[in-house]
Amino acid sequence: MQMLSEFLAMGGYGSFIWAAYGTAAIVLLGLLYLSLRELRATGAEIAALEANSPRRRRMDDEDGDEIK
Repeated sequence: MQMLSEFLAMGGYGSFIWAAYGTAAIVLLGLLYLSLRELRATGAEIAALEANSPRRRRMDDEDGDEIK
């Protein structure tokens, strides 16, 4: 048990080190949350734009014949 408390104390710098780890974890989780929220919003915006745009013809043949 003493080894664990020594490890967590980190030679007297434990409070600084664990606070830095905690701050970094909070920032990274915040960035992950914001990124996922923006991804969802952008996906919804793209879906709405695609739903409102007219369909385009596809070019499937090698000769360039359009499929209607």
